[in-house]
Amino acid sequence: MSRRFLNREWSWLAFNSRVLAEAGRPETPLLERIKFLAISSSNLEEFFMIRVAALKRLGEMRVPPRSPDGLLPAGQLAGIRSRVLDMMKMQYSILDGELLPGLLAAGVRLLSTDSELEPWMDELSSLYHDTVRPVLTPISVGTTHPFPNLVTGRLYLAVSLRVAEARTDLLEQCQLSFVEIPVRANGRFVRLDPQTCVPLELVVRMFLPGLFGGYSVAGAWLVKVTRDADLDIEQDAAGDLLRLIETKLTRMHHRSVVRLEYEQGMDESLRGLLARQLGVGEEDQYPIAGLFTLHDLFALWETIERDDLKYQEQPPVSPRFFSGGDVFKAIAARDRLLFHPYHSYAPVIELLSQAADDPAVLAIKQTLYRTSADSSVITALERAARSGKYVSVIVELKARFEERRNIAWARRLEDAGAHVMYGLAGLKTHAKLLLVVRKEQDGIRRYVHLATGNYNESTARVYTDLSFFTAGRVIGDDVAALCNMLTGFTWPQGFSLLSVAPLDFRQKLLALIGREEDNARRGQKASITAMMNSLSDSGVIEALGRAADAGVRIRLVVRGICQLVPGDNISVRSIVGRYLQHARVCHVHNGGDDEYYLSSADWMLRNLTRRVELFFPVRDEALREFLREVLQLQFMDTVNAWELRPDGSYQRVQGRHARDSFAEIRALVERMESASADDVIQRFVPLRHIHTDQGDQG
Repeated sequence: MSRRFLNREWSWLAFNSRVLAEAGRPETPLLERIKFLAISSSNLEEFFMIRVAALKRLGEMRVPPRSPDGLLPAGQLAGIRSRVLDMMKMQYSILDGELLPGLLAAGVRLLSTDSELEPWMDELSSLYHDTVRPVLTPISVGTTHPFPNLVTGRLYLAVSLRVAEARTDLLEQCQLSFVEIPVRANGRFVRLDPQTCVPLELVVRMFLPGLFGGYSVAGAWLVKVTRDADLDIEQDAAGDLLRLIETKLTRMHHRSVVRLEYEQGMDESLRGLLARQLGVGEEDQYPIAGLFTLHDLFALWETIERDDLKYQEQPPVSPRFFSGGDVFKAIAARDRLLFHPYHSYAPVIELLSQAADDPAVLAIKQTLYRTSADSSVITALERAARSGKYVSVIVELKARFEERRNIAWARRLEDAGAHVMYGLAGLKTHAKLLLVVRKEQDGIRRYVHLATGNYNESTARVYTDLSFFTAGRVIGDDVAALCNMLTGFTWPQGFSLLSVAPLDFRQKLLALIGREEDNARRGQKASITAMMNSLSDSGVIEALGRAADAGVRIRLVVRGICQLVPGDNISVRSIVGRYLQHARVCHVHNGGDDEYYLSSADWMLRNLTRRVELFFPVRDEALREFLREVLQLQFMDTVNAWELRPDGSYQRVQGRHARDSFAEIRALVERMESASADDVIQRFVPLRHIHTDQGDQG
């Protein structure tokens, strides 16, 4: 076991605890706290579907592998259960002890008991018989009806039945039936008036006896199963990939169950029957003493129109250099950098839209990993293809939980006349790139957009991501060569500015770390500052550890998983708050000749070896100064920041003064947009000249 590694699963659970801690912060608006609680629940469900499922598969191997910190899968699963039970206890303590009473005090009621429902019986009866009862389908277990394949993530009532005395024997008898709560048809929460709602399952349970003629209902308890969601695609031929994924998706409800959630107080014999039929042991069963599926609370945040209970609206800043309307002219003048959601995402959409309509544009090439449900990106690409432009799109069909949507987009684009490819066999295409080829007076010019986040207008409002625009010839050549590799399977002759996983990204990153280590051993100042979502690649962690031992100062902002043990010369913090930190930035001191890089990738094994990813430099001096300021603000945050300790726990960063990096980065963006095009650096207030005490620096 290496001394440099923390456990990956503990690290992820610690991250989700930080998300949950936001739900418990009294200073955060009430509905935003409910949203954080919903996020923690959604995260936890995905954790079971992917990570717990993977550990169970590893545990079934004849010689189970150990994690980098030395644990077998069985030991990790036991630790997960203990931590998850504590996390669930905290979730319901916050919900029942703080959030629901807080809503009630604010005039918003979520009814949860029969006595609370009684005054609404007439409304509930009409609602049930008019809109709920028509879509209910009891699924009973009997001689001709085997135990059903309960669909992952859906909420069911397991109903114990007794045959009524007056019943005839003309029909098959049963003792157990399942009723799916029709959330997809009716929504999870029934609105009785603008400020009062009730969970749909309470309405169904109230009228349940009328659904089972000839029986009496002995009991009804909520249950929910979570299944292994890793599609485990073995891709031999790109041409078969779409059909292969469609087939896999149709059989998701047959995959193994990794968690059974059951309503506390459920009949023990019934629970035992469920466990046997589903193939789960006691360690995979979790009692719920309250509202199920807390991530459905997103609906309250979305539908309750109370601005006083939410974050104050902050319209994004419109970039000054795109205000003239001609995005090509703006990009041709110099490299541009936007930081969403502080900057508007409109320029990205406008670049695509103008490219689709501009007669001078010959071709558009783009990668798509995740995009929004109502995507302006897809609309622009369709329009471009129909107008006769050469449009080629690499759609990643294997983007987890986006498979169905991406299949639909792929078909729409093909119908419009675009060339749609699915990337390289065995690799996910995770790079975010857009290439526009335009014929101008002085010849062909390539316009490039590279990003740290997806082409998704919805997430661009809540994820912090960087957008880089350039018309530089060298990087344009590199991106064109990469596109040809993805669509034509051609081997690139080498890239001048880009580093691409799995070709040379890892080597580039290790070389940068190694160079800083060499400089430190020669007695020079050496440092690495980076921001990412996750850090778990063992080779990178070992390299960072060696560099720190040599004297390189390493400062990292890692939102989620971090397996690197902090210590001498290594500090790691996580920032969790209003926006989801998603940008990937790396700065190396390089003997005083600072270098800044942006990337689509986290420093994880999968990103460096099993995905197509980009790592590219930012060379414009003003843009580098902006990135330096952004990174520095992360390390001055005393409102949203957590410091990683050597034992893997996190502690809130404290300071004499409240420093909120989300607010201060927005102020930085506004200040940047108020400066003239050529004096951005001079008009900044450089943070290195601002006096801060030791506590503020974290």
